[in-house]
Amino acid sequence: MYSTAGAMVAAAIMKLNPIHRRLSEMEIRNIQDYFNSDFISPNQRRHITNLMAFMMSYYHAIKRLGKLGKLARQDYYALNRQGCFALNELPRIGDAGPASQKTPMLIVPGLNTPPVFFREMHAYFTAKGYPVEVMSLPENGLADVATAAAKLEEELHLLKKKCDAPQVNVVGHCLGGVIAHYWLQTQAVQASSVANLVSLGTGFLGAEGVQELKNLWIPRNPGKPVPKVFDELIHWNLNMVRTSTEVAYHSLITVWDFMVHFRKGLLEAASDMPCQINNLILDNPDIDHLTIALNHEVFEYIERMIRPSIGGTQAT
Repeated sequence: MYSTAGAMVAAAIMKLNPIHRRLSEMEIRNIQDYFNSDFISPNQRRHITNLMAFMMSYYHAIKRLGKLGKLARQDYYALNRQGCFALNELPRIGDAGPASQKTPMLIVPGLNTPPVFFREMHAYFTAKGYPVEVMSLPENGLADVATAAAKLEEELHLLKKKCDAPQVNVVGHCLGGVIAHYWLQTQAVQASSVANLVSLGTGFLGAEGVQELKNLWIPRNPGKPVPKVFDELIHWNLNMVRTSTEVAYHSLITVWDFMVHFRKGLLEAASDMPCQINNLILDNPDIDHLTIALNHEVFEYIERMIRPSIGGTQAT
């Protein structure tokens, strides 16, 4: 869909379309922009979402499973057999030998995602010599974003102290990316603590798919207040990097995120704020919203991103 051939076909159709001028006025340049525009009604979007979810769940399921690493496959089978992950917890920094000279990494989970979900990523970067910690979100992600951001700040400074490091690389999956960006926007004075912020499958202008999670949660928790984080994620508006020029921002997102969940998954820089921003659309249909945090191809992208980078703005 996002291949060179697909882009050429989409561009040709748009240029031949009698409403091309209107598309140009709305800055609709590709399928993602068209899907997010007013040309697609909410009802049509729901139908497309259901179709894409079906394809994502079944058509590519075997291929995705085959491309996962050994640890992720072990977890997959353990979840199917026992309803739990193969491990209960990850090794902590300090348990496995001398300190590393590489910048430590803090992984921020998504909604209702336990730290052990990231053990494939943890093992990969640990083997590469990075000190890695995976934080636990308050209420497993159901706490509001401000509360989770305060916890992130606490974990970040604890990791810096433990590793005696001036900076930390932060990798946030889904909600974790929102939390990290929110923290940086509201605590810019401390932005120098972060070298790179990598967002995996994060919707910076909200995630319509979260409405389905909210609809499932309400009948299953009668009498309980609905967590604020659901509405925060549905209506989020944080795609613009405004405050810090010291952090290199990276956003990796899959085509499934565009079609199924997110209105916007790319980052932009404010006109008066030169930032280093790298957007990467993973057009491999074998990588979806969950496996983006389990796939070694993605880990390699992240590793290239968090190496010392040349200054200046870079937007792709």
